[in-house]
Amino acid sequence: MQTSVGRIREFNRYYTNALGLLNTHFLDSKYSLTEARILYEIGNTNLCTASDLVQLFGFDKGYLSRTLKQLERNGVVVRKKSKEDTRILNLSLSKKGKQELTVLNKASNEQIANLIKQASAFEIGELVSAMDMIKHILAGNKAPFSIRESKAGDLGYIIHRHALLYQAEYEFNDVFEHYVINGISDYLKNRSALDKVWIAESNDRIIGAIGIIHSENKSAQLRWFYSEPAYRNLGVGKKLLTVAIEYSRQHFSDLSLWTLHHLAAARNLYNRFNFILTDSKPNDVWKPGLVEERWELKL
Repeated sequence: MQTSVGRIREFNRYYTNALGLLNTHFLDSKYSLTEARILYEIGNTNLCTASDLVQLFGFDKGYLSRTLKQLERNGVVVRKKSKEDTRILNLSLSKKGKQELTVLNKASNEQIANLIKQASAFEIGELVSAMDMIKHILAGNKAPFSIRESKAGDLGYIIHRHALLYQAEYEFNDVFEHYVINGISDYLKNRSALDKVWIAESNDRIIGAIGIIHSENKSAQLRWFYSEPAYRNLGVGKKLLTVAIEYSRQHFSDLSLWTLHHLAAARNLYNRFNFILTDSKPNDVWKPGLVEERWELKL
């Protein structure tokens, strides 16, 4: 934990310095960073109030009041009584304030563009994806996600995430990674038009996957089912499983999968979808004491 805290603080120092956030004036303007943020929120919020700004930024009310008065004196912010409730003062930008915000937005856009000008399109995509992940984890927001069929690069990423997640969460050895590699390699060599892999994606980031692989006698096997830890409260696994089962009902008579006894959340999900436990066996190959389970669903 302490190592992680130190690395986060190190990044904060780097990013603060990169954007010049500790400078007295924001982007060489006459406004501080706080004043610039207030102008932005007022300019982009319908019927903004001082209470809204306190809630958004966590400002001390006295500090915010003094800052707003200064912005009023500068002629960029206007306070006006609400028509619905005269006790409420709505904040808006004056004509001068809107012009100042336009200048600040242009300068901010140019600063970011200059910061990433040496990065490739792929690197910029990775950067934005990482920023989305930071917001998602720290704010606990329910980020939207979508399901799509796999494309180039996805299967290699599935191997990568399976190996990392099972090692980090369950201390599996590298034999498990070899097992996943072999399974996906066989899939690529032998796949038919009936075989499918779906990807769960949020803000261009892969957050889960599931596969359906045909076998004999109109049977199919469910493979490579996982979701990222930070997104497991969003129903990603449930949606992936729903898509896979709906597809399987159109093409197969039954569906099977192998899971592990200690994966309680996965087992509960299979049970809710009417899978039945049909077999179990010990498996000490990936980690001592594991018990594999076979679950089946009649379609």
